[in-house]
Order: sequence, then structure tokens, then C-alpha cells
Amino acid sequence: MLVINNNLFTEVAVEESATVSGGQVTNLFNLDQYLYIIGAGTTFGNSGLTTDEVQFAFESAFGFD
Repeated sequence: MLVINNNLFTEVAVEESATVSGGQVTNLFNLDQYLYIIGAGTTFGNSGLTTDEVQFAFESAFGFD
């Protein structure tokens, strides 16, 4: 019989969680802003979006603190 030791739900101290997550996250992806730009481009633009417009929406959706 195969026994797997799974430590997925073990309690972690604050210091350990900062080490595991790599510290504080400062760049977050804003899905609302991305979908707003894509939706506005689709609604008010030409018959489709170019790759440059999609790339602009993707890059604009990252918020840096």
C-alpha cells in the first residue's frame, strides 16, 4: 500500500509564509480594467481588435504600487 505524506494543510507561521510566497506582491493583474479595455475596443472599435490593442489592454491591466 502506497502512503503519501501530504503537508498541504499544515499550519504555517507568518515568517514562513513570507518565505514561501516570495514576500509582498506589488504587481497585481486588474481583470476588470483588462475586460473594460477589451470590451470598449470591441464595442466602439472596428470589426475586431488588433494584436497591438490586445497587448495594450494586457499591459495596462497591471498595477504597480
